[in-house]
Amino acid sequence: MRSRLKLITAVVLLILVAGVLTTPVWKPAAKRVKWFVVATNIYQDALRRSGLRHDQISQPDFAALPDAVLSSYLDRINTTFHNYQAYAGVKENAFRGARVLEVGPGETLGVALRFLGSGAREVVAVDKFVPLQTSPFHQRLYKQLMDQLTPDERQNIADAVSVDHGVRFNPRRVTYIYGQGMEEAGQSLAAQPFDLIVSNAVLEEVYDVDRMLETLDGVLKPGGRQVHMIDMRDYGMFSKHGFHPLEFLTIPDGIYRYMVEASGQPNRHLLDYYRSKMTALGYRTTVFRTWVVGGTSPLGQYPTELKYGRDYSDANLQLVRSIRGRLLPRYRGLSDDDLLTAGILIVADKPPRTGNVQAAVTR
Repeated sequence: MRSRLKLITAVVLLILVAGVLTTPVWKPAAKRVKWFVVATNIYQDALRRSGLRHDQISQPDFAALPDAVLSSYLDRINTTFHNYQAYAGVKENAFRGARVLEVGPGETLGVALRFLGSGAREVVAVDKFVPLQTSPFHQRLYKQLMDQLTPDERQNIADAVSVDHGVRFNPRRVTYIYGQGMEEAGQSLAAQPFDLIVSNAVLEEVYDVDRMLETLDGVLKPGGRQVHMIDMRDYGMFSKHGFHPLEFLTIPDGIYRYMVEASGQPNRHLLDYYRSKMTALGYRTTVFRTWVVGGTSPLGQYPTELKYGRDYSDANLQLVRSIRGRLLPRYRGLSDDDLLTAGILIVADKPPRTGNVQAAVTR
């Protein structure tokens, strides 16, 4: 009880300090001190924990976005969808007739439209932080996205979305659930399980990932598939201020929780966690590596194992080893390979029911 009281007192003091440090006079100097960065993140998280703010950190103002960034949004949508296609190991037309769950779509439903264009019957999107966006920017974005599609793909989404007068989605084809985590939304979704579940840079933002993955398992059909892109970096929390890219793995758990839980920042689960968790749930799982610590861009062809000279160098290895002694004990004992891995793509197949029921998503 006394130790918990001390922790709460420390957190409160850090919040008060952060309120001062985020003023223009102190902010530039504060960013260069580790515990000032901690205090600032606790302050931002406290605003969301208390309900004074509801947005995710760094969420853009869509009304102010210029058309010049449309191409980058389209590239992100298409890259994400192509990753789902290429690394999920599915055949052409595999999504036809499928019911798809997209977890955490964020600011656009472009990926959902790509699934519908590829023949999916319905897409349900669940996002805790970002409400459905129907701004003029999104209207132009979806118009350009549809212009890039083939005639067959455009026909497949003709009744799913209208962009002639604003943005309107057909609720029979696209459902958007806002303000709930999957843990809450899953209770109503379990009655109609999904063929495929996907997410991009979402699972790392969920604090109770055990519960999340168990919920996703509960809403997936036997024989169905999950595909998750997971960014295990620090979102720039420390690294953008010049700290080591693994500095966030040195912060004690009791303090770190108050930095990230309400604001959708990294939960610090690494490759070993996801590998063991999916195995415990009974999935047949393939893990692709997408980033390495110290890398400046994603790996080329995502490998299932890192290879020296191809995926990382002595510089990457030395970067990891230089901080190992300061890491929390559970990270300190990990292999160089696991610590080097800063991003993954998981493809996990749920066992079919007894009787060799064919999976809804074609392998």
